[in-house]
Amino acid sequence: MLLIWILLLAMFGAVSSQERKIPERTMAVTIDDLPFVKTTETVVLTRAQRTTKAILRSLGEHKVPAIGFVVESRLHATSEVDQRIALLQRWVDAGVTLGNHTYSHQDFNDLTIDEFQDEIIKGEVITRRLMEPHNPYQLYFRHPMNHTGDTRCKKEAIEKFLAARGYRIAKHTIENSDFIFNVPYVQAKQNGDSALAERLRESYMAYNLAVTNFAERISVEIFGREVAQTLLIHTNDINADCLDIMLTNWKERGYRFITLDEAMTDPVYATEDTLVTTHGPTWLFRWMKSIGNNISFRGDPEPPQWVTDLYWATRRADR
Repeated sequence: MLLIWILLLAMFGAVSSQERKIPERTMAVTIDDLPFVKTTETVVLTRAQRTTKAILRSLGEHKVPAIGFVVESRLHATSEVDQRIALLQRWVDAGVTLGNHTYSHQDFNDLTIDEFQDEIIKGEVITRRLMEPHNPYQLYFRHPMNHTGDTRCKKEAIEKFLAARGYRIAKHTIENSDFIFNVPYVQAKQNGDSALAERLRESYMAYNLAVTNFAERISVEIFGREVAQTLLIHTNDINADCLDIMLTNWKERGYRFITLDEAMTDPVYATEDTLVTTHGPTWLFRWMKSIGNNISFRGDPEPPQWVTDLYWATRRADR
């Protein structure tokens, strides 16, 4: 009788283990707004240094390859140019590829084609010099706010311009609205409100998993399988303090971290993006529309309302 129970437990244990099998998944990590985000009208060097150190430490400990998109105008500050360029060099020394995020992060919706081309050219000067020792490498460009052109003419003109200069457009499938959480998070830390800061961290990490889950699910609805995911985050305080746990959470979901080059070899990334919009949705939405589907994205999570309310209240107070 005991032998039968042992056999039954072994059988059920095997089934249970099979049911709990974690899918094999891949993710590329892309980081916007190097050397640091602007939460006010200026970039504070000391915060940029702390954030850089923390994010690079998390990437290194988890052996995560990454690409960072640079806004070069933020390097040009009186008496701090060398220090800010040195900050970028730290990313390169850590093995992070640098990409172009335009010179001053202006919205393509508000610019002419010629003006935006100037933003691209001016936005690559220092970045490409720092990356010279790593030639040849693939050049990547990311549109500010992911606004790729509010008219077909503008969109197609910039796509051709970028291709002629050797750029590929950096796509993303997961965007976690970290800036919404970061603004009140910075304010809470400055005010010494540790309880609110902790609540924002916990909410941010929960939301991060929710948008990841949505991207996994919706990719199956669009393509019949989970795709190589590409994450978009920013160089900000909340990621400096949460990235280590976030990477751990993704690993527990079965993610292996890959380069953007590797992610872009997934055939879905060759899907033509024909969507013309004033907004900046993820490429999962763009691809869905481009291939003529009409799958509902209504389940795409939004940040909690209390966080959004804090974000706008903090923004108004800063003006």
